[in-house]
Amino acid sequence: MKYTTLRHAIVEAEKQHGLHELDFMMRELLHAITHAHVNNEPMRVSHLMRNSAHGTFPTISAKLKKLVDGGWVERRGDDQDRRSVLLEATPKTLATFDLISNLIESSTGNSEPSS
Repeated sequence: MKYTTLRHAIVEAEKQHGLHELDFMMRELLHAITHAHVNNEPMRVSHLMRNSAHGTFPTISAKLKKLVDGGWVERRGDDQDRRSVLLEATPKTLATFDLISNLIESSTGNSEPSS
């Protein structure tokens, strides 16, 4: 599959699942949350706040609210620390990322896409 065909397929998959509506920062936050989720690592809001590249507290908080409202991320209480909030990727997010990963894998012949 040529790059332009792959890119077109990815753009269409993003549109079909609503990922195209997310801005760059929301995609970065979603990637970090999903990465932690698939690696069975807890992702706390406080972890995202430590990385200044993600923005200020109000910016991150607003972006997370949009991700939650859009069904991309779930917030859960932390049983070990009641003050913390855990973030998890939803089935919608995992399915969308799997679809895009499969498109990349099928176009490159690799079993694991490079990150």
